[in-house]
Amino acid sequence: MVATSVGLVTALALSGAAPAQAAPAATAKDVSVSTVAASTSAAAPSGLRVADQASSYWTPERLRTARSADVLVEKAGATSGAGLRPTGAARSVPPAAPKATAGPKGRAAGPISTLVNASTSVGKVFFYNPADGKNYVCSAGTVNSGSKLLVMSAGHCVHGGRGGQWMQNWIFIPYYNYGAEPYGRWSAKYLTTFNAWINDSNLDRDVAYITMWPNGSGQRPVDVVGGNGLSVNYSYEQAVTILAYPAAPPYDGGWQQYCQGTTYRPGIWPFQENKIALNCGFTGGSSGSVWLRLYNGSLGYVNGIMSTLGSGGVNKSSYFDTAVMDVFNSVANRT
Repeated sequence: MVATSVGLVTALALSGAAPAQAAPAATAKDVSVSTVAASTSAAAPSGLRVADQASSYWTPERLRTARSADVLVEKAGATSGAGLRPTGAARSVPPAAPKATAGPKGRAAGPISTLVNASTSVGKVFFYNPADGKNYVCSAGTVNSGSKLLVMSAGHCVHGGRGGQWMQNWIFIPYYNYGAEPYGRWSAKYLTTFNAWINDSNLDRDVAYITMWPNGSGQRPVDVVGGNGLSVNYSYEQAVTILAYPAAPPYDGGWQQYCQGTTYRPGIWPFQENKIALNCGFTGGSSGSVWLRLYNGSLGYVNGIMSTLGSGGVNKSSYFDTAVMDVFNSVANRT
């Protein structure tokens, strides 16, 4: 039995974290990725730089009516490949606290028995899918790197998978709170995901890195809201905190929700999947949310990314092997 708890999240001040030092790159199979410069749709305002075009596209009405991106997994005909497993020693990149902790304290809400701090590093992402002309929403979280510009989300939140296209008008709003944007918003500069997702809709590689533009004041997201660390090659059983914005009932996508428990390897031996899972019951809109080891109430180590919701409320993530760190190292200093 996996113990989990789900509820509204309350916010407290961030604490400090060690400076980032990326582990040396290692060789892993299936590390092939593609990166594109983020683009905007024809409906985005013209006459502005790309970052401002993307941001300006998102009116309050478009934010409110964006669809949950979990339906894109089904449209892509998503499958699992040969599976993943540890491909080396467990290693991590540490998180980094924001340069300044001043900011809104958030809403004091949550279950009476258990309160879990919301994280300023977690937010909602919004994007336009040129394949069907619709607006979508996912969750995401920052990750610490040399550039201080990185966000992590699901592969299907940046590309439609087999037969799909790259998403457009891509923005990240950390600490989104029922329409309030206390830390503002950032627009994507580059989108990166595995070719196994792009070409085959392989859920084993449903992971993406997004390099953001600095905001209109020249600030980088990790400097403002902090950046989570990154962990790879850990065991399938890890105590994690998931912070997400599920939008389909019984949730409304307005504020961070949490789930805590110990992940497990889904399936029945000898047919177990090479993924990690937790029985959170998170619904559409939570795609791309970060699964955090050692969450300290402010930041943690990304050890998974919300990929799917299965029967019985089982949420799953790709297993993070060396390839995930290899890609991180390839984009960590991109500006």
